[in-house]
Amino acid sequence: MPYDVITVGAAVLDVYLESDAFKVEKRKANESSRACFILGEKIEVNAPTFSSGGGATNAAATFAHLGFRTGCISKIGNDHSGRTVSEDLEHNGVHTDLLVRSSSEATGYSTLLTAPNGERTAMVYRGASGTLSAKDIPWTHLRSSWLYVTSLNGDIALFKNILEHAIAHGIHVAWNPGTRELEAESNTILKLLRSVDVIILNTHESATLTKLPEMHIRFMLGTLSKRTNGVVVITAGSKGTFACRKDVCFFALPNDVPVINTTGSGDALGSAFVSGLMAYDHDIVGALRLGTLNAESVIQKVGAKNGLLNRMPGPRRLSQIIVEPYRIE
Repeated sequence: MPYDVITVGAAVLDVYLESDAFKVEKRKANESSRACFILGEKIEVNAPTFSSGGGATNAAATFAHLGFRTGCISKIGNDHSGRTVSEDLEHNGVHTDLLVRSSSEATGYSTLLTAPNGERTAMVYRGASGTLSAKDIPWTHLRSSWLYVTSLNGDIALFKNILEHAIAHGIHVAWNPGTRELEAESNTILKLLRSVDVIILNTHESATLTKLPEMHIRFMLGTLSKRTNGVVVITAGSKGTFACRKDVCFFALPNDVPVINTTGSGDALGSAFVSGLMAYDHDIVGALRLGTLNAESVIQKVGAKNGLLNRMPGPRRLSQIIVEPYRIE
């Protein structure tokens, strides 16, 4: 049976370590904060939380939770961690027959050091996930209404192949590129946007691609909207999310909720936004509301999947998210 959506990209095993000993050092304006601890000390941590992670598995879990038939193309090892990732995907309702299993590489692994304010630093071993290539893709089985592509470890050629396949078979494409893809020549990336239905970036990624300061969201939206025929989504964390289709733009303001852990919030928002386009006949306002609710739910629990919405919310809950028109000119 064909899928509603197939996600493509990273799959790793995550372990979350929380401790009050992880101190946050504030920096100057426009500089990232630093997580600090004293070298040589023995640091007490809370009970660790293990979960499958990586953009492709996180997004796949959202689509499955919201009722879509979902497959996931990621590369894992033939080891205990790989079996844990596969079992966790199945537990979340994702079909695992498209997973690529390597007999020579270990499953990727990520340790997330989480500070008391919910922010985290990720220490990542990409493993098998980082070697996903065109020869690993089950092209004859790549049939779905949508493809949701996440980090490909900088392999722009692979994304081009996926995009060409999608165009040839009438498949919609949503793209949430990783840092290594965005390090490529920006003109190359911008040209690819012409054929993408949805591009999802955070403010830092948008600044990297457009060569504009992060605070100039209005100009970044305008620049990217002119380069694509689809929808541009820029996430700005607690400040909200912006979405534009050409010159029609909206801004969604999140609710004030307690932040336990921010890991996976971007994946939760992007995948639920696309779910909203699928469910609400490409309505951007409904998609923004659904994406924001899903991200809000995720940051209130430890783990990128533990807080995901378990079903489509009703109109009353969706209306809790305020969405307003936003001018970019």
